[in-house]
Amino acid sequence: MNDDPRRAELADFLKTRRLALQPEEVGLPPRTSRRTPGLRREDVADLAGISSCWYSQLEQARKIRVSDHVLSSLAGALRLNGEEYDYLLALASEDGRSSTAVPANGVPSTLQRILDSQLPHPAFVVGPRFNILAWNQARTDVYGDLAGTAPAHRHLLWLFFSDHMRELLQNWEPSARSILAEFRSATGLYVHEPWFTALVRELSESSAEFYAWWRRHEIGRQRVATREVTHPLVGRMTLEETTLVVDDRSGRRVILEIPKPGTGTEDKLTALTWRYHPVQTPPSPALGQARS
Repeated sequence: MNDDPRRAELADFLKTRRLALQPEEVGLPPRTSRRTPGLRREDVADLAGISSCWYSQLEQARKIRVSDHVLSSLAGALRLNGEEYDYLLALASEDGRSSTAVPANGVPSTLQRILDSQLPHPAFVVGPRFNILAWNQARTDVYGDLAGTAPAHRHLLWLFFSDHMRELLQNWEPSARSILAEFRSATGLYVHEPWFTALVRELSESSAEFYAWWRRHEIGRQRVATREVTHPLVGRMTLEETTLVVDDRSGRRVILEIPKPGTGTEDKLTALTWRYHPVQTPPSPALGQARS
């Protein structure tokens, strides 16, 4: 057995996808016995045109070289979608890229000015680890101040699985599961890095939901991009999320949250900005109408 975390992740991913498929879904006759859920290892090997022994070694996290052709055959056998196939390639890759090339905090001043120019709309920057590197004042007004949060916990997963976000977001569960699936999809190259292992261990210990959903090995970038926020001062707001990729090969992304038209959210964001920073924005009646 190999102790490479990337191989272990690959083995777990293959197993969860195998067990999620029923024989009839891949053109095999249904089994009368249900003692073994999903497909057998031999089924996957036959469908992919490889030996059962060799495939079993993959699920045992053995360190064996896997060609792109074999990975493509396995993707077809397991009915992987495009995002799942990309993730499979990342796990099987020997790519030596590291997430540590990007500083854990802060961004260039020009990028911070872009964030600040979005007021009264929340905006922030995340790195390749999904840690929040910088944010604007509107993000603080809506979600709370990150300045007092430990740098290690300025991370989208830590924030989404916190009690604060559960209370703040009306659509917390689909949002949290979406972020988790996106995180896993985007970090296949980094599963061997110490920060990744520590993050998963600590969140598994602190959140029962994280632990259960992580074991499902869900992959995808089909994100829940609408946040239904219930703010203690202005009430319900609906924000639609847009992501812009910073074109410097750093893996950084700018997240913009734009008010959904027809929901009154624009006025409520303006009201928050006026309340906290009255010299910047004219007042809005939305603050007084929050509970109506």
